[in-house]
Amino acid sequence: MTKTYLSTDCEFAWDEDLYEAHRSIDRKSKHHAIAVKRVIAAATFEFAVDDEGRVSTGAVSSWTEHQFGDEQAVVSELFCHLRMREEVPILTYGGLATDIPVLLLASMGHQLPLPHQLTDQPGRKGPRPHLDLGLMLKGGGRTWSHLSQVLLRIGVPTELVSAKASVSHPKSAAEWKDMRDHVELDTLLLAIAKIAWLVAQGTSGLRFAPAVIALIAGFLRRRSEHRAAVPLREYSEDLQQSIAEDYALAA
Repeated sequence: MTKTYLSTDCEFAWDEDLYEAHRSIDRKSKHHAIAVKRVIAAATFEFAVDDEGRVSTGAVSSWTEHQFGDEQAVVSELFCHLRMREEVPILTYGGLATDIPVLLLASMGHQLPLPHQLTDQPGRKGPRPHLDLGLMLKGGGRTWSHLSQVLLRIGVPTELVSAKASVSHPKSAAEWKDMRDHVELDTLLLAIAKIAWLVAQGTSGLRFAPAVIALIAGFLRRRSEHRAAVPLREYSEDLQQSIAEDYALAA
């Protein structure tokens, strides 16, 4: 059976009006709580792994405050996209701690119904609609690994991992383009980490290098002008070279 995932990432900004309202209640507090974050960008990247370990890719979709106007519009577009693919689980990293609570608060604040993957359904049976890779890696232990650390550990080039670092709130159109590229790249990097996890779990026929090459190719077919296109192609070429070397050694 083919398993499909929607790798999902959001970017947030502190809402200064909400923060000041919070401070008016408690002047001693300097804490920027999750409740004063707002969603300024979101993205998804669809990919699938079949029974023979073959990887295929779907759409790269993204929404920014600059493009759609405000948080309500960004979240509404994301929710509509998820509803159109309601049978596909979303994949996040640390989403249960941050992304999902902020999206829930945005839903409540703007009176937007949550998509199937995010609704609270006690006693739900069947496939889980949300997979938090960070929580899956943590397991029953206490130690959390940052996604950047995981990516470096599995061999993703530092240049790409560095590009994943948080970016400041954009002001110009060019900075918003960078934000869009940033949140889209995060969905690809999360998909790569998920592939490494699936390989570790013994997924039949799945091999890391060919799978990542397929992910990068699918991503770049849809985002050929992405700011990380060059290092992504270089990474793919390095993986192809490693495959060729393995074949040469086996011959």
